[in-house]
Amino acid sequence: MKNGYTVKEMLVVIIVLGVFTLGMLSFTSYAFKDRTQDYYKEKVHLIEKRAVEYGSTLENLKTEGNLIVTVKDLVENGYYVADDNEGNVTDPRNSKATLNGLKVKLTYLENGNIIAKVIEDE
Repeated sequence: MKNGYTVKEMLVVIIVLGVFTLGMLSFTSYAFKDRTQDYYKEKVHLIEKRAVEYGSTLENLKTEGNLIVTVKDLVENGYYVADDNEGNVTDPRNSKATLNGLKVKLTYLENGNIIAKVIEDE
């Protein structure tokens, strides 16, 4: 009777563990993916929704048809909550930058609906 494992048995165990590890790495790597661009898109979508709410209170939007507002305007008028006490809305793509100067174009349609679209600087 022998004690221990043969080389073949050890190789099989190492290969099985390697395959298991590769499978787990590919499964868990999604959790570590950079999500900042997705978070930015979510933030822009929310800004556009709040801009529509703000636009519905502006009488001059109905007469002029189009207006440009900034995120700072939304924060100052209580339609968007700032990320800090100074009224800044942080850009998730760059934590040192703010979105306060981001412009939103409001368009009043003939049927009474309002469309808001963020104007991306190039």
